[in-house]
Amino acid sequence: MPDIHVPHLDEEERHAGEEHAASGKRRPAWKSLLKLGLEVVLISSGVFLGLAGEQWRENVRHRELADVSLRRFRAEFRNNRAQVERVHSRHVTELNGLEAYFSAHGKELFAHVLDQTKPIPSPIPDTVTDSAVFDYSAWELALATQSLAYIDPELVASMSTAYRMQQMYEDSHRAIAQVSYSITNMVYYLRGVTGYFGDAALYEELLLKRYDDILPRLDKAIGDANLISLK
Repeated sequence: MPDIHVPHLDEEERHAGEEHAASGKRRPAWKSLLKLGLEVVLISSGVFLGLAGEQWRENVRHRELADVSLRRFRAEFRNNRAQVERVHSRHVTELNGLEAYFSAHGKELFAHVLDQTKPIPSPIPDTVTDSAVFDYSAWELALATQSLAYIDPELVASMSTAYRMQQMYEDSHRAIAQVSYSITNMVYYLRGVTGYFGDAALYEELLLKRYDDILPRLDKAIGDANLISLK
């Protein structure tokens, strides 16, 4: 009589348990890799967002610093322009008066140079060397805070030229002021003052043109900064 194989339930359950155990061991490995990948993505995203946020805050700080500096520059140039306007017309009048004086009394003045006992013609024109008084605090503060790096370079270059021109103007005034303390010949002094008024009037014209170019550009830069801050 042939043998009949009857499967044992215990063996089937054992094989099923082994397969299940094997598959159970593989699943945690895949899950671990997936979890690790997600953690890397989350960490990378967090670092990126953190850096982006820091960059945004830094850009905001730079814009605020530039806006404050622009407003200081505008106030300073307005004040300096008013100073130039205060003295410009007077200097032009004094220059014209001295030139007319030398033209009308050339012989008498030359005679005085040769012999200082001879009087010079009267009345002597006005020779008061009043000068514009400039402020540099906005520029100095911008240099100290390095805010110039966040302002349009072309505008910075124009402002730098204006400040340099102001310094040249002041140097000219200091030179004639020193001469006035050691007058040895009145004719020579009047010639020197005439030259000073000519230089001063020219510097003042150039400065007024420079201010009239810079101030509208400052207004525009401040307006653009306000629009950006509102976005």
